[in-house]
Amino acid sequence: MAENSSQLSARLHTLWREPDYYSFFEKYAKRPARKYKKGSALFYEGDIPNKIYFIRKGYVKLFRISEAGRDAAIYLYGPGSILGVRAIVSKEGVFRYSTETLTDCEINTVSREEYLKILSENPEYIIDLMHMFIQRLNNAERKLEGFILTDAAARIASFLADCAKRFGEKKGKDIVIPLPLTHQKIADFIGAFRETATIAINKLEHENIITIKGGVVTIHNLKKLEKKTQIQDLLPKE
Repeated sequence: MAENSSQLSARLHTLWREPDYYSFFEKYAKRPARKYKKGSALFYEGDIPNKIYFIRKGYVKLFRISEAGRDAAIYLYGPGSILGVRAIVSKEGVFRYSTETLTDCEINTVSREEYLKILSENPEYIIDLMHMFIQRLNNAERKLEGFILTDAAARIASFLADCAKRFGEKKGKDIVIPLPLTHQKIADFIGAFRETATIAINKLEHENIITIKGGVVTIHNLKKLEKKTQIQDLLPKE
């Protein structure tokens, strides 16, 4: 108990430190990472959660199907991300969204029972859980602000800038986002029609801020792209 208290105290003094989920799953995952082909599902909306998922390699889309049958993308997860925790700790006890692998993936899992046992025996990991929920909350707030206070062009810039910072690979002076992103996929993630997204993307390409070729997004000027994300007051004046 004293050791647990010491570890929790040490973690509380480094609240700012990002969680190391790779080390966590190296230590606690009892099975090797499972391989999923592109287009696979980890779970579906309404499924009962019995494990948490850690993305070791690849990219996963969280989405929901609207009443009109439209694919509404919620979030993009990549290497180092965890899925399924919210469903495990929620009162409803079911997944609210579905998943689709956008690339081939390697996924580690830990069962619900084992995860809760780990948290009870190692309370410092609750800080990592807090980090995860704060990150999701920040994303939800940014997305809400984007829908209220910006247009589709700014939301696209915000989405691509976020992908560049979370997943981007440096290629000289450029940053390449290492997963296929067509105009349609980008439109799905920012809640716009493909035609609207294409107009905004073409403008960014014309300004030499980005290039999209064969689904590969290359960021030529991240600072200019981030400026395009700035919130403008689009609400009607009194």
